[in-house]
This record gives sequence, structure tokens and C-alpha cells, in this order.
Amino acid sequence: MYGILNLNKPIGPTSRECVNRVGRVIPGIKLAHAGTLDPLASGVLVLLVGPAVRLMEEVHLFDKEYIGTFRLGQSSPSGDLETEVTASLIPEGLSTQSLLNALPAFLGAIEQRPPTYSAIRVDGKRAHVQARRGVAVDVPMRSITIHALELIDFSFPEFTVRVSCSTGTYMRSLGADIARALGTEAVMTRLQRTRVGPFPIDHSVTLEMIESPVWDRQLLPATLGAHNMPQWRVDDSIMRRILDGQRLPFSDIAGIEAAANVEPPGNGRGAVVDVKGVLRAIVERKEDGRWRCHKGIAHWDVLPS
Repeated sequence: MYGILNLNKPIGPTSRECVNRVGRVIPGIKLAHAGTLDPLASGVLVLLVGPAVRLMEEVHLFDKEYIGTFRLGQSSPSGDLETEVTASLIPEGLSTQSLLNALPAFLGAIEQRPPTYSAIRVDGKRAHVQARRGVAVDVPMRSITIHALELIDFSFPEFTVRVSCSTGTYMRSLGADIARALGTEAVMTRLQRTRVGPFPIDHSVTLEMIESPVWDRQLLPATLGAHNMPQWRVDDSIMRRILDGQRLPFSDIAGIEAAANVEPPGNGRGAVVDVKGVLRAIVERKEDGRWRCHKGIAHWDVLPS
């Protein structure tokens, strides 16, 4: 069993609990989720099934889209409603136009400090674990990119934004930073992840659908886990050499469908699929210009052709 599930996580369970629930449907099969959603959040949770768990690194790097709602005039240690909320002042005359004027400053490459209540590791320990123990945690700033930021509702004191962003973006921090730019504080009251890379919420499935007798119809091809890199189809003899770790010229890697003038990609990495379209490996260009297997995804003895 090999592929990807685009799960619409409900509010309530943790991401790990969702994985465990799916695991009861397919016992003995490796499962992993790429990109944690907090219990209070809902939306797209990408589940990797079987050999696809080896695509964790690639899927984690996908851009994401969220719809988040924030309540002005409040703050909390966690940045949402999980911990005790404290009231703060809201400047008089704060309007929709005030919000619209503030948003452009958060577009593009910006610096953001993740919440203390997050899975970030500081000195080798999870920040949220330390915070819940009462230990002061200094979470370092990080660089993120906000591709699009749209105000879709302002019903005072709450505002809702749609955000397209790079991996590593924390919506709780973004909402709080927007509020500070307006002279106040904010906590996140709702969050829905509406897209992870090529996995939109419109095409997601519920836990109940996965638990149905025909759940395997929801399984998507693992090639979607490498959608942001070139993909080449090679014949069985080349594929075996790739999976054996041999270094090959790009003319071999480019595969059976490539024209003679195909140029190597600039980032030096790509995915190879077999003659049946099954994703088998991620390859990368080495210092000598030849290409070698960076990561085997589905080997012959794991998933026979």
C-alpha cells in the first residue's frame, strides 16, 4: 500500500490521533503526517502511507494556505484560546481601513517569532513542553515568506484573513503581529488550513470516508509528494541502476520520454518514476555532474512492478 491521503482534519483530535485512527483501518502499514495541526485547528492534514512516508521532507516544504480568525484586544501565552486570555486595550477608531492599511507590511519575506507554545525545538527540547512546565523559553526569530494576505471579514473585534505562505509560518504569530501593528493584541480563535501544496481542502476526505469499506479509493499517487520538482520516467534497467546507487549521466536520468536537448534542472534534484508511473526515488546532481539516488522511496522488493 503506497500513496497519500488528503485528510480534512476536524477540530478536536491531535494530528497524531488522526494518524492512529487511520492506522486502525490499515494495521501494519507505515503512516505519518506531514505538518502538524493543533487540536483547535482544522483542515488539510497530509497523511503519507507506506513507502510514501519517505516523502516527509519534500511534503513539509510545500507552501500552505490558511484562513484564520483573530480577536483583537486579547492575548494569551499560547496565542490562541488554549491558555488563559488577558484583555488589552484597543485603540479608538480602529476600522476595516486600518486593517487594510496594515496588511501590506506583512507581505513578502519577513521575520517572525514562533509562539512559545509550539513544536519548535530550543536547546533540543520542544518549546511547548517547556512552556507548560513553566520554563521560560526564548524562541528565535525565523525568516518566512507571505505570498498573499487578504482580509476577508472584519466583524469587530474579530478579523479573518486568508494567507498563502511558506512552510514554517505560524498563523498565531502573524495575527498577533498584525494586531501589534494596530496598537493592540490578538488571539487566534479559529484556524483552517485550506491547502498544502497540491492538496486543496476541496478535494480532501473525512475520517469517516477513510473508515468506509472503499477507503482505498481516496489514496492519491505518491508522485504528488514530489510535485514541486521535475519528474522523469525511466525504463526498468535505468531504475535498477538508480536504486543500486550508481552515478549516471543526465541523459540516462532524463528518461525514455525526454528529447535530446533536455537541460538539467537548476536546483539539481528531481524525482524518477518507473514505466508504470510509480514514484521510486529522488535523485540529485553530484559534484562531478552525474546523478545519483538521493533517497529511495519505493524499492523493487517493497513495491514490485
